[in-house]
Amino acid sequence: MDTQLAGKVALVTGASQGIGRAIAVAFAEEGAKVGLLARSRRGLSETLEMIGGSGVAVPCDVTDPSAVEAAVEDVVSALGRLDVVVNNAGTRQNFRRLDELSVEEWDKVIATNLSSVFYVTRAASQHLIRQRSGSVVNVSSIAGPLGFPTIGSYSAAKAGVIGVTKTMAAEWSEFGVRVNSVAPGWTSSPMNVELRTDPANAEILETITSKIPMGRFAAGSEIARAVVFLAGATGSYITGETLTVDGGWSMV
Repeated sequence: MDTQLAGKVALVTGASQGIGRAIAVAFAEEGAKVGLLARSRRGLSETLEMIGGSGVAVPCDVTDPSAVEAAVEDVVSALGRLDVVVNNAGTRQNFRRLDELSVEEWDKVIATNLSSVFYVTRAASQHLIRQRSGSVVNVSSIAGPLGFPTIGSYSAAKAGVIGVTKTMAAEWSEFGVRVNSVAPGWTSSPMNVELRTDPANAEILETITSKIPMGRFAAGSEIARAVVFLAGATGSYITGETLTVDGGWSMV
């Protein structure tokens, strides 16, 4: 792929582990500099080392609008510009029906998975609009359009990400800013390590895997390549779309 990302600057949230780390590595491999945002200083340092130091790590709680604004400015100050924003930060929900879910957990999941997308992109959009170019990729989930039971707040948040992606795309197209989302299916990450490794979960893991036509979880790098495709010149005429990367799960 000729992504034409060499020399560009990408900001990636949730970059301290999992899919976010894989996305940061993928951008660095394309020659981009990467602004890494996450709460874990140690995780950010490890990711920065993995990308050869070609970027900057900024500890940030993406549910805090003021902290987000400061972090975006820190990235632009350190790296000189901003071309791509990837909203990947997220958290899981404990398995509960909505009538059993606490208000506190609902608020936490919505804030981390949905409100953060608004906070980060709102802060970054000023730079993209001013230069009349740029790309935003929001990481959603197949749980958004499908509405999985017992993870209602997570499903609602990820459906919201798809909705706000379309609105952002419609509002900013005139400024040369494209906005898309990637909806991963089951992906190997720290969020589900217990599911994949605890013998007590072997039966449910087998049930899940049997429903995936490709017969396995995705690797983080496979999600990352979809993000890079949409962010770079390879996706130059795509905006307002959601690319599902789920090994065929949602077509069954």
